[in-house]
Amino acid sequence: MKKFNYSSILFMLVITIIFTSALATIHQLTKDQVQLNEELKEHKSMLYVLDIPFENKTAIEVSNIRTNYIKEIKKESLIYYEGFKGDTLIGYIFPIEGDAVWGYLRGFISLSPDLTEIIGVDFLSHNETPGLGGRIDELQFKQQFRGIQIDPDQEDENYIIYKPNPNGQVDAISGATGTSDAVKRIINKKLESILMEMKGGDN
Repeated sequence: MKKFNYSSILFMLVITIIFTSALATIHQLTKDQVQLNEELKEHKSMLYVLDIPFENKTAIEVSNIRTNYIKEIKKESLIYYEGFKGDTLIGYIFPIEGDAVWGYLRGFISLSPDLTEIIGVDFLSHNETPGLGGRIDELQFKQQFRGIQIDPDQEDENYIIYKPNPNGQVDAISGATGTSDAVKRIINKKLESILMEMKGGDN
């Protein structure tokens, strides 16, 4: 009868413990840096949707602008941000989120102080297919949303319309109809709730 080889099991157990401990240590050592990177990405996204250049600024400068000129506001069920240049209010930033084709999408949209114009749209995270739906990260797609006019008294929620509709303002992503439709749905739904909340009282 063949003897059971306990040494192989013990060896695999030791290796597993070593690798698990190493991964836990790496996670512990890098989690602060990962969090800082995520915060920096969020700060840059806020500046982008307000159309404030940050390309030549350091991480510290970007974070300082976010701290000094973007203020968090809570109004009933709505959480948003006010963006300033000096003492002048230049826009409101609202989080956007919802289900896309392959997972959850998160980002920001910024509106002018009178809520009649989109200043910018950006996407923080998503799981869309690279080269297809993932192209929502491309400037060519995102820049189309700048300057789109919004009617706060509009009765339906079709604020964003894709071309070739005669009233279209944005080109959908070729070959990524599902992602394009998801972005449109998420933005239109958010705009509807923003306008309902914001025009219900003083801004």
